[in-house]
Amino acid sequence: MSQTIRMENEALKISSAVFEKIPAGYDKASFLNAVLLGIFQSLHFYRNNTKSKVIPTSIMKSVHSFFANFMASHSTQELVSACDKIQQGVLFMILKSEGRQIKYVSEPARDKKYAIVAYSRLLAETAQIAPPETQQ
Repeated sequence: MSQTIRMENEALKISSAVFEKIPAGYDKASFLNAVLLGIFQSLHFYRNNTKSKVIPTSIMKSVHSFFANFMASHSTQELVSACDKIQQGVLFMILKSEGRQIKYVSEPARDKKYAIVAYSRLLAETAQIAPPETQQ
């Protein structure tokens, strides 16, 4: 996800579709790491290098859809551990600051269902390690 051409929504849709098709035993760590780095760099860009200092709703909708699809296709723990390899607790930092935007994942209906189930499962499975303000 280059910063010269802003195509995050399309890149996240393609990445989400690819991760849905990757079988469970396939080693996807390096690809997942590259995608997560792209996501975090994009969020950092919008937060720190734009005049409004706000991450666009459409970008966060795509990020939440990607995370939900990944957790539904693979596992919650796999996403948390991959994010923690990049920076400890970064997933929970994003949820703390941008978690309210999960409500914008409303279409297609499948993504809405995935978001509800995946994030509920994330909070249930990580209740011991997640910061309390993330769970609000």
